[in-house]
Amino acid sequence: MNECHYCRNPVQSHWNFCRKCGARLLHKDEPELIVKSEEVIEIAKVDPTSPTGMIYEPLEVEEIEVDEKEEIKDLTDDELVERIADVIVKRDDFNALLKKRIDINAEIDKLLDRVKNKLVPKDEALPRIKQLKENVDLVISEENEFENFSAILPIEEIIEDRNNERMKLKKLSGLKGDKAVSRATLEEMETKFKKNIENLTTKLNIELAKMRKTFDALENKMKTLQRDLEVLYVNSQTGEISEKKYEKHKLEKSKEIDKMKKVSKTVAEILAEAR
Repeated sequence: MNECHYCRNPVQSHWNFCRKCGARLLHKDEPELIVKSEEVIEIAKVDPTSPTGMIYEPLEVEEIEVDEKEEIKDLTDDELVERIADVIVKRDDFNALLKKRIDINAEIDKLLDRVKNKLVPKDEALPRIKQLKENVDLVISEENEFENFSAILPIEEIIEDRNNERMKLKKLSGLKGDKAVSRATLEEMETKFKKNIENLTTKLNIELAKMRKTFDALENKMKTLQRDLEVLYVNSQTGEISEKKYEKHKLEKSKEIDKMKKVSKTVAEILAEAR
């Protein structure tokens, strides 16, 4: 089982995001599929009499169901944007905390190593180490506020699940011609994997419709925010508001624009990945 390089939560090989912290996962290049790969061995038993040394059993493949009558909830533009912005911004904040904790622990380890090698006096290092450990505790307490936070969007999960079913189907094709596997078993499993892909594609199309609507709403919101900035500037230049008030509201609007740009970029990446 792989683990997230940030939070060390167990992750599956086909995930692009950790479903605990939302970090984008780092994957090593997958080796070329061979008959006795780990994925295949999971459904096989050793049998010296088999031509391949293995005997394969029918795999119970759980079919993924979808309610094709599911409708797109009628949300306002602001609700559409905030629904996605909440996840994207929070997971960025959470990942920043995780990185901060990793960096602090790395500094502690480096300092302890310097003490061990007598490069820094122990009495000199202890106060700094104590302070760093207190900083780690503070970061951990902030992380706990994200305990029940869902780190990825439903559409990202569907994309990953569909990619996984496609990977299974591709690996299944590697068993064709293997005399240890009956044609009937292969056809049964192939049918189920294809049905899962079809159902997940239906789910994905429902989410894509919401996502495209959200993307349009984001574009409109950024235009509105930009116009608000222009109005603020005119008001400051005509004396309707003070310079201090202008700077305050300008900062607020600028932060909101930066947030919307970040969300828009993520949405565009998701739409591209879903193709």
